[in-house]
Amino acid sequence: MSERVFDQELRELKGEIAELMAVIREAFHLTAELLARQDLSLADRIGELEKKSDSLETELQKRAATLIALNQPVARDLRMLLVSMNVAHELERIADQCLNISQRLEETRDALPVDWPPEIVEMVSRTRDLLNSATGAYLQNDEELASQAIGQDLFLDDLKSAVMHRYLDLINKRAVDPARAVLFILVSRHLEKIGDLAKNIAEESYYLIRGEFIKHLRLPDIYH
Repeated sequence: MSERVFDQELRELKGEIAELMAVIREAFHLTAELLARQDLSLADRIGELEKKSDSLETELQKRAATLIALNQPVARDLRMLLVSMNVAHELERIADQCLNISQRLEETRDALPVDWPPEIVEMVSRTRDLLNSATGAYLQNDEELASQAIGQDLFLDDLKSAVMHRYLDLINKRAVDPARAVLFILVSRHLEKIGDLAKNIAEESYYLIRGEFIKHLRLPDIYH
């Protein structure tokens, strides 16, 4: 395969990643809508998108592995292929978490509607921002967006912990409906996990751009 054709293959692979990202962003948008409106009819579409993400991720992994085997790329081209494989995997796992959230609501439909704790409302907003920054970093080769996304995950960890500690305490005191409290705890965990996966995408994007593993750097090295 000539260099020109290989470059075209890489561009097409990145286009397929962009398609998968669009699927994931739609899945998360619908998940946020599901939480806000508590309309369980949205769960079907989330399930469809999760299945689509599985298929797209499988094809991406096969294509990237084939390109590596046939071309034995080095330097940035190899990084591009390896990062794309990792990013595709993280994206598919985000779709899984969106599906998990819809399933948690379906399982506790008798407890609906609920008033979400303010921490969960904030988690939805912060997770959306983190996901947008992380995917934008990959698509635009934007180091600044990658750096921004990585730090945002800390807030999600704190918010999840606040929900978990409060509602476990309320369950122990028999001061809350256990089904509702468990729903809050599980949804916060799923949102925090989406944040972790989006952060991983940002870290992969940073590696693609800079050629450095961000996990080995200190925060001052990242936010230069």
